[in-house]
Amino acid sequence: MLRRLSIVDYGLIARAELEFSEGSTIFSGETGSGKTMLLGALAFVLGAKADAEMVRRGCAAATVALSFDPDDSLRAQLNEDGFPLDPGEEATLTREITERGKSSLRINGMPAAAAYARRLCAGLVDIVGQHEAQRLLAPAYHLELLDRYGGPSTLQARAAVERAHAAWRAAQDARRGFAEEQTEAHRRYDEASIAYEQISTIAPELGEEVRLDERRRYLQSAERIGTALRIAHDVLVVDDAGASNALGVAATALGGIASINQTLASYAERARGLQSDVTELAGDLARELDGIDADPQELEAVGARLDDLATLKRRYGGSLEAVIACAQQAQSVLDAFQERDRRLASLQAECDLARGQLEEAAKTLGEHRQQAALRLAGEVRRELAGLALGGARFEVQLEALSEIGASGAQRAQFLFAANVGQPLHPLTRVASGGELSRILLALVVTLAAAREPTTLVFDEIDAGVGGVTASAVGVRLKRLARSAQVVCVTHVAQIAAYGDTQLVLEKVEEAQEVQICVRALRNQSEREAELARMLSGETHDIALKHARRLLQRAHA
Repeated sequence: MLRRLSIVDYGLIARAELEFSEGSTIFSGETGSGKTMLLGALAFVLGAKADAEMVRRGCAAATVALSFDPDDSLRAQLNEDGFPLDPGEEATLTREITERGKSSLRINGMPAAAAYARRLCAGLVDIVGQHEAQRLLAPAYHLELLDRYGGPSTLQARAAVERAHAAWRAAQDARRGFAEEQTEAHRRYDEASIAYEQISTIAPELGEEVRLDERRRYLQSAERIGTALRIAHDVLVVDDAGASNALGVAATALGGIASINQTLASYAERARGLQSDVTELAGDLARELDGIDADPQELEAVGARLDDLATLKRRYGGSLEAVIACAQQAQSVLDAFQERDRRLASLQAECDLARGQLEEAAKTLGEHRQQAALRLAGEVRRELAGLALGGARFEVQLEALSEIGASGAQRAQFLFAANVGQPLHPLTRVASGGELSRILLALVVTLAAAREPTTLVFDEIDAGVGGVTASAVGVRLKRLARSAQVVCVTHVAQIAAYGDTQLVLEKVEEAQEVQICVRALRNQSEREAELARMLSGETHDIALKHARRLLQRAHA
């Protein structure tokens, strides 16, 4: 609940201290006396957009402070967010803007952002002005009001639709993105398929090139190798002059003197060892000679194999290591592609599941809205009857959308007919300014029972009404003040009379400077005088008598 509003050098207001009533606080005054400026100051301290033009001319800064009693949840939030309060202590918002346009805000003396203040105060104050009546012409606002009227269950159902819609959109985006990659995936698959087929057909092995190159050089030199082997073999063992026989003769001669000393014995042993090595070498040469096979077909096959390996190297990296790595990578691409169909099917299943959940959530929300629409229409009609619109008809029409959106599957539209026998039409086509004001008030009164306790600020809700209708508006504001704090700016005496407290804004000229002053009406006679002025512009006996009757009727 709002307690006090302090204004210093804001607009034309040099200094003002306002106390709010627990019930209804009425602000009145002549046209141009600054009533709208007062509400501008309130909106400013609650975090509205700041402008250097708000600073009173010739002053360095404008300051507005608001004191209020937070409820338990708001008090807990303030404590949690670093703006602590002692039990029972009032909260304070203080905002300043300099002549250069720099603004600052403090909550309970601690610096805070204007955006935080807006969020914090969203459930504290609800300003209902003439622009709200114009918003009634927007069907999107109709849906918002209907859902608010539906209460927590409807709002929870709407939140469920918003979550389900976001999940469905995310699933759609994932599937769409995956499908859009299909062309590129096919291109990568085709390239990998060709590479894997070419490489796997040849099936290269590490080290294979060295072995094949050595074999080709051997086959190409087979004749020269055979000649060399044959000569060497013959020299070693074929005739009596061969190296083996010569070493045998040497070994026999040295063996005859080996017993003389150790040195001669070692010579004999070495000669025998050399003979044995020559004999073994000759055997190896003979076997190698027998194994020579200068097969032209093998030479051709080896050359073709090396050509194939060279082709792979040119295409896939320059070495067999790179070629084999390319084959492994191609295999991975092929395996991944085989999973795409399963992945696409999985993504589609996720889309279908999310769509089903969205449709179910939208259906539940639609059911809540159908019930709320019937109740809201009935209650608004009852309120309109007391606002001199007894013959009016009011309905809430729900139309199915072609596609489910974040706010559900329906569009809401308020239909209105001012008189009996007239067909229902959208508000945009049939409601006058005065009718819009009364419909808005009827909605506010109806919604008040379905909302959290808050301060309702009415900015000239009386546009286009007067007489008996204005009194009916006053009655409803008084009724609202039983369950919520009401602040009302009005030009109409029949409405002002129902306030618990009344303050007057007056424009005064002092030292060639215009200022706005706020004066509280402290007693019955001051109230009567102000109401008389509002009724006739004067305070003569007839107007005072009429004002007295208004107050008596309002507070009977």
